Amino acid sequence: MADTHPINSKYEIRKTDSYGFGVFCTKKIYKGETIRLFTGKRLKEDICDKMIADGLLNNDDVFQVQHDEYFILDDISILFNHSCEPNAGIKGESTLFAINDILPNEEITYDYSTTVDPNNFTFTTMTNCLCKSAKCRKILGNVLSIPKDSLEYYKKEGALQDYIVNELNKC
Repeated sequence: MADTHPINSKYEIRKTDSYGFGVFCTKKIYKGETIRLFTGKRLKEDICDKMIADGLLNNDDVFQVQHDEYFILDDISILFNHSCEPNAGIKGESTLFAINDILPNEEITYDYSTTVDPNNFTFTTMTNCLCKSAKCRKILGNVLSIPKDSLEYYKKEGALQDYIVNELNKC
């Protein structure tokens, strides 16, 4: 893959400084603007668990969309990286949108923990954070591992999937 690869008029794939490829803004994306609808092969949780156990998938290769359903993300969606201080969030089932204005040359990121069911405990101890933001939590976990102030911000901005909101209401 080349160092840059245009996706659409607003973002492109580029090599990051420290962790492979990422998706970067090429034209200003405004707060609230839809960036991408994540898609992929939909699998039930037990199938994903088996594929992870068999070494066919890594724990962080899947994107939870329901309590017991996951996507193996498409080739572009999987390249959006995590940040503990993101500029995008997920709403509905899998719509990535800007939670603040994103300027050209900024990497487009979202908080992976916002998509992990509060009842999913295996993710908590398995993923180290590499985001290097000032608010880095060092370890990624489920949605309950997000600091309260950040979780409240995501709620206020509508940056939580519908199923996550439903699961949090049960807690």
